Amino acid sequence: MRGLDPAGGDVMSAAMLSAEVMARPEGERLSYALDLLAYYLDPADPFVDAVADLGLRLCPQEIRILHALERRRGRVVTREALHAAAMLGRPHSDWSDPTTVYARLGAIRAELRRRRLPVEIRSLRGLGYRLEAPAGFRFGSGGHA
Repeated sequence: MRGLDPAGGDVMSAAMLSAEVMARPEGERLSYALDLLAYYLDPADPFVDAVADLGLRLCPQEIRILHALERRRGRVVTREALHAAAMLGRPHSDWSDPTTVYARLGAIRAELRRRRLPVEIRSLRGLGYRLEAPAGFRFGSGGHA
């Protein structure tokens, strides 16, 4: 498993990220881990702008979920990872139930269909979700590479 840098490259292994979190004092680990999630998963302004330019009407949590799927395009992303992406910026005590991801995915799928974009979010039972799109499709270029 690989970590992702904000520029999109795979740079840090899960073991390295885990070691970084565990090196913190016990009382700071959760907060530090959530800060790392925010750093690695929070959509950059260009992605948010691209979603708006495509006419997708999504709330911030849905944009974060779509961004997490796009960052791992073609690979499985767990419901828990999508939930963590959606809840970025909230204290852990304020997180919603993880099953809210199902409703958010439904809203994203509806918007993708409404805009007739060649993007699908596939459910892989017991594993998670995978974003599939033609190789030439990019959210940041009006849909084209």
